[in-house]
Amino acid sequence: MALEQCHYPGDTHVCNFIDLMDLLVNTKEDVDFLVEKKIISNNVGDSARITRMFNRLCLQIALDDNSCYYAVSEDLKNHYENRWNHTKATLKSVYFSNLWRGTGTIAAFLLVLLTLIQTVCSILQFF
Repeated sequence: MALEQCHYPGDTHVCNFIDLMDLLVNTKEDVDFLVEKKIISNNVGDSARITRMFNRLCLQIALDDNSCYYAVSEDLKNHYENRWNHTKATLKSVYFSNLWRGTGTIAAFLLVLLTLIQTVCSILQFF
């Protein structure tokens, strides 16, 4: 990385890739996810060591605007900062994590909705 930054400052593909990976890898669960999806391979065995490695490699490196990964990193940041994406992820992980929990969630929602409709109809019938 030092060779690339010193001798090829306009063509720093390795540094830019390591910086992008630093954005993606913050916890050992992130490493486990990337290994599970076959994006990286963990030959070290310990996910925490991989996390520390990526975080320490990028202490003095900044992703430039002319980086080949700059647009990807900005898209990732915008996706992460979107509130709707957080809400959707929470719904999926908490209320729809498996078939039975999802079915129960939909049934409970329909029960509340039908109760509300019945209450409104009763009130309208009274007046």
